[in-house]
Parts: sequence; structure tokens; C-alpha cells
Amino acid sequence: MFKYKGIRIRRFHRDIVFIYLSLMSLPFTLLSISFLYLIYVRSPDKVIWGALVSAVFAFGGAIISFAIYKKSDNHNGFFTRVKHRQLLARMIIDNKLYLAKNRNLNNSRQKIIYFPKVYYHYKKLIITVRFPMDLQKNQDKFNRIGEQLEQALFADLFDIVDEKGFKAYKLINDPIQNRINITDIKPDSKKIELMHGFSWDYNKFPHALISGITGGGKTYFIQALLKSFIDLGADCYVCDPKMSDLSQLDQVPILNGKIFSSTGQINKCVREFYEQMVERQNEYKELLRKAGEIGKDYRSFNMKPKVLFFDEYVAHMSNLDFKEQEKILGYMKQIILLGRQLGFFLVAGMQRPDAKYFEDGMRDQFGLRVSLGQMSRSGYIMMFGESDKNFKVQSDEVRGWGYASIGGAYVRAFFAPFVPPEFSFYNYLLNKDEPS
Repeated sequence: MFKYKGIRIRRFHRDIVFIYLSLMSLPFTLLSISFLYLIYVRSPDKVIWGALVSAVFAFGGAIISFAIYKKSDNHNGFFTRVKHRQLLARMIIDNKLYLAKNRNLNNSRQKIIYFPKVYYHYKKLIITVRFPMDLQKNQDKFNRIGEQLEQALFADLFDIVDEKGFKAYKLINDPIQNRINITDIKPDSKKIELMHGFSWDYNKFPHALISGITGGGKTYFIQALLKSFIDLGADCYVCDPKMSDLSQLDQVPILNGKIFSSTGQINKCVREFYEQMVERQNEYKELLRKAGEIGKDYRSFNMKPKVLFFDEYVAHMSNLDFKEQEKILGYMKQIILLGRQLGFFLVAGMQRPDAKYFEDGMRDQFGLRVSLGQMSRSGYIMMFGESDKNFKVQSDEVRGWGYASIGGAYVRAFFAPFVPPEFSFYNYLLNKDEPS
């Protein structure tokens, strides 16, 4: 079946912006020529004056055309897409990613015999550039062109797809435009939308690992997830050893008795959360036996999800002695490995996900990984593993930005849900009913 691949990049696209600007200026040029002609016919003695007026009018038309182009480009409009096609054409031509031969023995001018079938597609801020996998000499270059595309198109690469005959690079143009407001999050039993077009299927990819520098927006993002799970009717528990903003929610009825700050309280919470999971596991096995079916999870038996929010996990673990660390690590490991099917989820926040407190590949079991704020290269490796991602730096004025990956997919730019100054987590949760 035919699949639209986008606009094919042609050689003339090398000057496509100039072509469009020329066409936009053409009416002004024609009018100025016509005006000058009328002056010449009717008042030959005023030709110099007419020529000056015509030149000003034509120049004004060029200025207007260029202003339209710049405004469109600055707002990711039509001319942004035109410029992208020009950049791709120039990349192919200037880097000689085509095949050519001399026209004949006596003529050194070359004739292009092969111009790669590169396609450009743009829809709802998603750019898709397809490069041919046709065994020509530049195929290896097309296989490694992702980072160059990010830099040239000033976009964020979030996926690479192998298609029949093509390698498709998918990028988000100006990712911040996909940011949503915290009040726009509408979670359901399958997923939580974190950005437009980017949702976390917490049942398929359970548990969240969130790291971030101080002031990067980590706690606000954890609160956004807390709000989402409470909206879903989940039973939520919060461990906040540094007694930050999360610990202030202990006066909210829906979280009464579920906020823990001291070392002893947190250790007890983790242990009891694990014990609840073991109790549900026994109940779940009995229900499965009676149903005589496999492939079900907690939702099949109308079990309520339970979520443990553990901010500053590493800070808490570093305050424990070896014996206590071993116990907490054991509980956490079992929650991470067994929790998905039973509806027990973990959201862990920390500044750096040091391997010391994530033994036996525990870090790899987190389905959602988010880093907020600028991190070191080693920090990104801790979060996402080895990656050829080009990690950029945002302005200090932008809060809640970073990178995210779901299910081990390609790391992408991320902007946490925006929390307006007038929004109060405390007041919002204060008006929530206790889940039944």
C-alpha cells in the first residue's frame, strides 16, 4: 500500500528560500517597472524621479517579503519547513552525497547520475526525514546522520525507525511547544500524558526514576505524578527524608498518615509497602487459580494501584548503616521486579542515580527515566546508559527541562508539566475525596 513519505528533496531546493522570496517580491517589482514605464511614456522629464520611486517601491517589497519570511520562521511556520528543505539540499550537495561523472572526455563539467531520494515530512511539530538504504556509497553516512540533523534543524531527535528501503529520523521541532500545563494532565488506567505526544504507560513500563539538580524542577515533577496517581484513585505513600515541599502535604486528608520524613518512619513505610505487595501477591495467585486464566494483572480483579513516592532516595540510603541498607535494598528490589503485575509502583527521585544503591541492574528496571536540569556526561550515562544523544543546554530561565526515555527508547528532550504560580498542590489535594 502507498505510504506518503513527504516532499522529496531536489537540487533546486538548495536555493528554495531565495526562490520563494523572489516570487513574493515579484509583484512589487512588476508594479515598479510598470510605474516607471508610465512615467517614461507620459512625462519623460520626470524619469529620474520615477526611477527613484520605483526603486524604493521594489526595495520595500523585498523588505516586506523578508520580514514575512523571518516572522514565519521565528514562529515555526511555513518558512521553517522551507528552510529545512534548503538545509537538507545543501547538506547533500555541499557534502557531495550524490554520484556524478564527466559529461565526456573533453568536458570536465560533471553530470549528476544519482541524487539520493531523501524525503522531508512535517506534521504537528514532528519532523520526519527519510534517507535511502539503497547500498549506495553514502549509506553509512545516512546511518549516522542523526546528530547532524539535530544541530542543523535545531530540533530534538527522539526516534530512529527502520523502514523498507529507508532510515527514518523523527525529530521534534521546538520541543517546548509540546509542554502541557499541570491542570491539563488527564491520566487514565493505561497512561499519564507528560507532554503532547509523549505519555507514560506505567503498566507496560512500570516505575519512574527521576534525577535532577537543585532547582531543576524535580520535586515539582514528582508532585505532578503524585497528582496524576491520586486522580486515578491510587493509594499513594510519600517518603521525603529532607522534609521539603512533599512533607508539607501531611495535613491533606487524602494523604493523612502517608507522609514519612524520619529515618525510622521511612524504613517502616518501605517495609510495610513491600509486605502489602506480598499480601496482594498471595491474593492474586488465589484469584488466578479460581479464574483458571493467565496473562491478567491487578486491573483484571479491580485492585487499586499503590504507589510509593521516594524523594531523595540516595540521600536516605547514605544515612543508613550497612545492615539497614541491605534490608531496604532487598525490599526495593522486590518491589521493582514484582510490582508491575500486582499494581505496586515506585517513583524514586534523587540528584544522581549512583549505582551503589541500585544493585543487580535495578536501575535498568525503571520504565520511565527523567533527568531535569543540566547534568554531567557521567550523570546522563547513569540515567540512560551509553548514548550518542547530543545533550544540549537550555537557558537558566527555563525550569523543568531535561531529557527522558520510556522503555529504553531513544532519549528525547523533555519539559515537565508547567506549574503556574497560582496553582497550589496543597489546595488541590485538600479538595480531593479519600479514595474508596
